[in-house]
Amino acid sequence: MFAAITTTWAVVIMMAIILGSVAAGVGRVTVEGVVYDQDSGEPIGHVTVQAVGTGTATKANVEGKYRLVLDPGAYEIKISHVGYYSQQVAVNAIDSVIIQDVRLKPSIIDMGAHKVYTRAYDPAQRIIAEAIARKKDILSQIHDYSFDAYSRLVVSNAGKPDSEKIMLITESRSTSYWEYPDKYKEVITARTQSANLPAEANLVGVGEMLNFNKNRIDLGRYEVVSPTARDAMDHYNYYLLDTVFIDSKPIFVLEVEPKNEYAPLFVGEIQIADSTFDVVKVDVGFSKGIELGMIDSARYYQSMAPINDRFWLPVEVGLSGRVTFGVPLPGVPKKIDFAHVASIYQYRIDVGHIPGTFNEYRIEVADSADDRDSSLWASLRMVPLTERESRGYERIDSVKHAPKPFYKYALQGVALGAYLLTIGNPDVFHFNRVEGPYAGIGYNPDRLIPNTRLRLKTGYSFDNELWQYEYGISYCLWPGRKLWLGASIKDEITHRPTIVSQATYNATSSALIFKIDPFDYYREKGFAAWLTVRPINHTRFRLEYRDYRQLSQVKNTDYGWLRESITPRDNPPIINGTMRSVSATISYDSRMLISDKGREFVGGEARYLLCEAGLEYASPDMIADDFDFRRYHIQALARTSLLGLGMSTFFGYAGSSDGDLPPQRYFIVDFHNPDYSQPVGFKTVKETNFGGDRAAALYAIHDFGPYVFRATGDGFLRKIPLGLAVYGGAMWVDFARAPTFHDISIVSTVKPYSEIGFELNNLTPFLAPFNLALDFSWQLSHYRTNEFSLSFDLRL
Repeated sequence: MFAAITTTWAVVIMMAIILGSVAAGVGRVTVEGVVYDQDSGEPIGHVTVQAVGTGTATKANVEGKYRLVLDPGAYEIKISHVGYYSQQVAVNAIDSVIIQDVRLKPSIIDMGAHKVYTRAYDPAQRIIAEAIARKKDILSQIHDYSFDAYSRLVVSNAGKPDSEKIMLITESRSTSYWEYPDKYKEVITARTQSANLPAEANLVGVGEMLNFNKNRIDLGRYEVVSPTARDAMDHYNYYLLDTVFIDSKPIFVLEVEPKNEYAPLFVGEIQIADSTFDVVKVDVGFSKGIELGMIDSARYYQSMAPINDRFWLPVEVGLSGRVTFGVPLPGVPKKIDFAHVASIYQYRIDVGHIPGTFNEYRIEVADSADDRDSSLWASLRMVPLTERESRGYERIDSVKHAPKPFYKYALQGVALGAYLLTIGNPDVFHFNRVEGPYAGIGYNPDRLIPNTRLRLKTGYSFDNELWQYEYGISYCLWPGRKLWLGASIKDEITHRPTIVSQATYNATSSALIFKIDPFDYYREKGFAAWLTVRPINHTRFRLEYRDYRQLSQVKNTDYGWLRESITPRDNPPIINGTMRSVSATISYDSRMLISDKGREFVGGEARYLLCEAGLEYASPDMIADDFDFRRYHIQALARTSLLGLGMSTFFGYAGSSDGDLPPQRYFIVDFHNPDYSQPVGFKTVKETNFGGDRAAALYAIHDFGPYVFRATGDGFLRKIPLGLAVYGGAMWVDFARAPTFHDISIVSTVKPYSEIGFELNNLTPFLAPFNLALDFSWQLSHYRTNEFSLSFDLRL
């Protein structure tokens, strides 16, 4: 469910229903209306509406409006809510739309000898103990289920009047699949959104619901004790607040209070059914031990209903909160509210799933998800829009299509310039000490031709006065196994591979501002051909042939906005010649993916494992070649939680070679780059690259977050928002044989280079989204780099 938070930021994710028939509305009947209080005549919000015996249920919106979409037939529609007598209405679903308003009578229960509780402690302990014991029975009864759902996300400007608050709205219909113990998959079958948001940015579905029947619940970096965990009573206090009634059946309302407010726990209410002790509602926030960055006042809830008269399963899930920016950002409100709600209206329990349902995709978007009829969409909206949301749609659509004043275009231009100079698109603009400023265009169309991707890039680097280009094409032979064949031709400046900095790292901002760039550059001209395939889920195999003329490049500029007295590193030469090589790489990535009609994105998982092994072979015995070498490498990066004490990151790399490895293929452990997302990097090496024809590196980081300060028990230290991380690593980079090419820029390590350190982070929570961290690092070896390093990192 925390995928909903991530989705809100982007600002935080097998069709069982063939959308074509749904979109056409073939044979479907809509039952809709408003639920009122019989005595007062006022609408009742969030009422549960069920088609008895079908597994179909929905929730009314805050204005009491509900909608059910059913196959033709006769139904008993049951409407129920806490504090009211339920009502069943017979409906003969023949007409396309049936209006059925309902009036519920408030229930007046004779409490008899029942005791009225005011945060009663002892009764609550007995109730929660029964619920914990009942949990095992619940978990053993369901092997799998699927459900259809309707989801809506509303993002609002908290500083504007109510009529103008809504900034954007997304809606989607989806089918989700679950299988014991924790397999999950969601397919977005239809979606729509306000006019100021492109369809591809709408990936808001139900998200994986928090399972409160588990003992531990994963919330990003946290493992949170469930209120019904086996050891829950060691972590929470429970108080009986009230007894409410649904269908005249008692429901206990318990307050859930952390025993330690600075531990990562829930705080709120949980409702437990009498006699069966099923969890029927959860409404919780988060303790002070859960840091959500700029998100505060976060609230998560689930409302359950008895499905098939057996299982209490969620029929409504919601997440809300506020995002607060500590510094003003152009065009961005200081406070943004978000509210995500998902109505689950059709369960199918223990019917089994077709083979292949659960693959490496957690969320998929159907190809036809955006092919919708706007008028028909309104009738399929399972939770009707409120008046406020309807006005929000109208206002956004009118503003979107209205002419923009000049200052808005100017702000957009400033924002685009800032983007290109920081995160940027290197195909459009980049800067380094060899090329100087580069300007060009890059276009990667993937839908002009079915199953085909194109790569079209050209541009000019001004300081070395070189026109560059890259043109490529890939064709998918077997979509099921992601079998692609591709080829490209190019003439461009590239850089030597490095172990620390990612190949896709854009060094423009650090090079342009601080004259810092971990890469060494050379020119590459020729062609390549490759094959990629997915042998099994989460793996990729790549086989590639390269035929390139490689040429040295010199440093052409010393420019940088700051550090005027510093001269950037020279760009080292390479061995010029034609390199014809074959390479093979196999990789594994445990992270679940999001597939949006062929485009793939990595999900925002906090715990994952990445592995890669590869070899490269070049020899004149195979084909005419100026080089003769074999190069091998293996690497892994794991990120995991450690005993609930924070997140650990482990990185390992090993590489070796034989033959005469040219300098452009050396193993390079480069100095720490300033990219805020970089997980590892040696901080005491100054601006020195270490290289050789064999290498090994290990690095580990453990981020406690604020846990250390809050675990002290000291009232003052607990309130400190700082986070603490510790780290350390070692590397060994050397030559197995004396190099035939002298490269003064390369330093080797006969003995391992090692360092340790610690970091204080979250120094500037008042400047969100910018977070300043301070690193203290000590070199344990004795190389002519820094014995001690004190550095600042600015992160998002």
